[in-house]
Amino acid sequence: MSDTSGEQGQFFSMEIANKALVDGNFEEALKHFFVCIKMLPVERRGRYEDQFAAAIHGWITQSSEHAARAVNLYPQIRDLFPETVRTKIAIVKAVQISGQGKWLLNCLPIVKEAMALTTNPEDRAILRIARVNLTTVPFPQWHIRMVNDTMRNEFFLQALTASIKSKSSVVFDIGSGTGLLSVMAARMSNLVIALEEDVCLAMISKEVLKRNRVADRVTVHAKNSMQFETSQKADVIVSETMDCCCFGERIIETFIDAHVRFAHENTIFIPQKATVYVRLFQCREIFDIHCQDYSGIRYRSEYVKINDEPTEQPYWCAAREDYAEFEFLSPPQELHTADFSRLDVLQKSLRCEGSTKLKPKKKGVAHGFTIHFVADLTGTGVLVDSGDCHAWDYGVVPFKEPCVVDFGQELDVSWKLVNNRLDVYNNFYSEKLQKAGPLIQYQTISMDRLHKIRDDSYFKQMMAEITVNELPFTEDISFCVPAECVLKTYPHKEPTGTIIAGFIRHDGSLNQDNMFRIEQCVGHRDFVKKIVPSQVRIYGHLFYSDYIHFDARPDPTAHCKVDLATVRNFNLREMRDIRLTQRNDIVLASEEFEMIFFDNDPNNYRNDLYETVTKEITVQPNLGAADGVLYEFEVLGVRNSKLRPVAAFLFQDRIRTGDQPITLYFDYHLGEMLISLKED
Repeated sequence: MSDTSGEQGQFFSMEIANKALVDGNFEEALKHFFVCIKMLPVERRGRYEDQFAAAIHGWITQSSEHAARAVNLYPQIRDLFPETVRTKIAIVKAVQISGQGKWLLNCLPIVKEAMALTTNPEDRAILRIARVNLTTVPFPQWHIRMVNDTMRNEFFLQALTASIKSKSSVVFDIGSGTGLLSVMAARMSNLVIALEEDVCLAMISKEVLKRNRVADRVTVHAKNSMQFETSQKADVIVSETMDCCCFGERIIETFIDAHVRFAHENTIFIPQKATVYVRLFQCREIFDIHCQDYSGIRYRSEYVKINDEPTEQPYWCAAREDYAEFEFLSPPQELHTADFSRLDVLQKSLRCEGSTKLKPKKKGVAHGFTIHFVADLTGTGVLVDSGDCHAWDYGVVPFKEPCVVDFGQELDVSWKLVNNRLDVYNNFYSEKLQKAGPLIQYQTISMDRLHKIRDDSYFKQMMAEITVNELPFTEDISFCVPAECVLKTYPHKEPTGTIIAGFIRHDGSLNQDNMFRIEQCVGHRDFVKKIVPSQVRIYGHLFYSDYIHFDARPDPTAHCKVDLATVRNFNLREMRDIRLTQRNDIVLASEEFEMIFFDNDPNNYRNDLYETVTKEITVQPNLGAADGVLYEFEVLGVRNSKLRPVAAFLFQDRIRTGDQPITLYFDYHLGEMLISLKED
């Protein structure tokens, strides 16, 4: 774009630019805007910035490849509008939509520059939200838990120390993440090749390597190892790419490829072996999360195996500590061992199956299986047990029905491992239940919809707002099964006068998609007269929790003397799916305060009342520390945190509050919400 001014015979005009913008020809529009605006005095350019910002936004969102071009062109774009922020905001928001990780991080300086320029409260709200998105969305937040797991880190350090024989040893770190293991290896070797396909993590790891003064010994490649080409052979290959059931991140395929292309006959693999285990567990709450009966149908989540066919998801992930009544009913039983050190044996793990028997250690009601693994890192007993480590949850396979089990029984279990997907099947449903099976109607739906079935307190209140005469003219945009069951008894008529919305996601957070649907349905169509529910409030409390603090912020004492301070810029800022009935670690640190009240009159959306909201909230702490703000919803005067989880926004760091009031920012923009400290 910037070179078009030198084209011979090319005629540029604002008229052509605006026509191209209206026609959606953004590249053409930008060529003309760029040249024409550049010819104007700086003080006259502002009148065209909205059109230019619309063109740059449309151009970037038209193709994800344009994200890189826009960031590279930013110095020239900034010269057009050096003292204003509309174009800067347009670039940042469009690059976010593109999902291009590397360029998301490159937008952080643009946000910083825009925040230094603007005095507009709404723009500052947009930029605060954008800044948090840019530091948390592209960064896989479970990496915080991984790097904070002292046991995991120390075992891998032991394995590297035992395996790297000299400074001349060549080490490949596959799935290198933040660079923690690469730094450990580089302190013992002069040549480490780090392979990380997540571009953001690769960029962050380069900064980590510099901080630890080993950047000259580590080469970082932002590639999946199977797309990496080299003639270099490795003496040691380490890969911590194990999910909660060990194989879900394709470690089998990764190590097979590494054997063929990177290894020589004496290459050491870390880990050398991994064994997956299955256990019975009892926890009614986990079962209830995944099942609900309604209107003659038993609805189950996408994680529940209703028959022998594979489900959409092989297993759910859950931390045992999150459920107070969780109990194991059987000792761990081995399912399969993958030997990563031998290619011929490992290839058999690509597709295998088997069966085993579980023996309950007591009588109880089993609600599902848990799966965990034990990895032997060196072949000499350096064992990482995912069940004992904080980095991994358990893989959970919920049963379609609870099963009464007794001490002394032998219960049949079968399993399949196909292309890194592990499925475990219950073969011991009671004879009575099996006979009743054909009479039971099962249907699989998402967990989001399951929560809407279970939480009928909101549903009854909402449906009471709709008269019988309005029901045929009502549309459900919340995808709520009970609402669908009611509405399908009435032939739908046009035009739609009432819409049923769902403001709360199944994880307790604000449903951004719902806000977009409201805008699309209401728009400027005057025939939509009612949004149900008509009123929604969001309330908050200051809180602190050592457990959440550990999950959300890097702990330097856990990193085996590796400096990961760079990672602190990417702390988790929102935590979801917090079940207050099971969490004894959460302590409320203030009285309740209201954050926002949504009056869902359609005219409020037509007038863009809720496009951007920003305000300051003063809160009086009643304890000495706070990690963030826990928030919950009140719908038509009803709350239901007993059935629904809640969510929380976390401060950048734990704060010491003292007895003085603190000021929070509440920001909302186009369905996205943020609560932060005023000084953040």
